[in-house]
Amino acid sequence: MKTVLGIVTCCLLLTGCAAQSTTARGGQRNLLTTADLARAGDVSLYDALRMLRPTFLQARPASTTGTAQTEIQVYVGPLQMEGVDHLRQIMAKDVKEVRYLEPREANARFGGSHGSGALLITMMD
Repeated sequence: MKTVLGIVTCCLLLTGCAAQSTTARGGQRNLLTTADLARAGDVSLYDALRMLRPTFLQARPASTTGTAQTEIQVYVGPLQMEGVDHLRQIMAKDVKEVRYLEPREANARFGGSHGSGALLITMMD
């Protein structure tokens, strides 16, 4: 009985740890906050992402997304922008939050043209 209880406890602990989407610093891997962006200094949002989360800017190959390779889609508030180059016009210090959506999540939310996912940018008030 103790063996079964021990196995169940280990499984629960491992499941709980695996379910967390965090980085080594304790933050969420698909989210950058104002505090995270401040570490990048007085740079554009594009440069901050390149320093802090370069994977946010990478197009995903067709073999992993099931669609043709596409650029990451960018949304500032409710508006879709023309692409990641728009991030060069935004200062990181003016951003409240950057959230990366995986392709499957982005396609479910916005439609099927998000083979590389989407960046949701929330500006400071």
